[in-house]
Amino acid sequence: MTTPPPGLRLFHGGGAGLRPGALVLPPIVTGVEHTLTGTAQALGASHEHARDDRVYVTTGRDVARVYAAFKPDGSLYEVRAEGVLEADPDCTVPGVSFACTAAVVVRVVDPVVLFRDRSFDAWVRMLNRATETAGALAGGRQAG
Repeated sequence: MTTPPPGLRLFHGGGAGLRPGALVLPPIVTGVEHTLTGTAQALGASHEHARDDRVYVTTGRDVARVYAAFKPDGSLYEVRAEGVLEADPDCTVPGVSFACTAAVVVRVVDPVVLFRDRSFDAWVRMLNRATETAGALAGGRQAG
């Protein structure tokens, strides 16, 4: 666990409608039932790898864009983590994905990210490329 280094930009892809200053809270707090965490748990992921008491954030803007696409009319946000960041044990690329207890929206990067803009395969390719790029950029500034 660590406190985010100064200047580290974090992103979150989630449901639409949040404004700067709004809190991004975990599903266990909001009661949102249809989440990627919930889907992962239904497919057998352990609670340690898919925590419904955490908000997931990433250093990769396009990584978050992909996750936003999997929400109905999802949005891409730049966020600030509240409290400490925990490395996401499900992400095999260090310095890219983290969990925290909450996040604050700094700005709305893209208010509507539509899944239908690309094929599923194209979204997965984008996620893989974006994760590798974010990992390469993380280099020495890993927060996890």
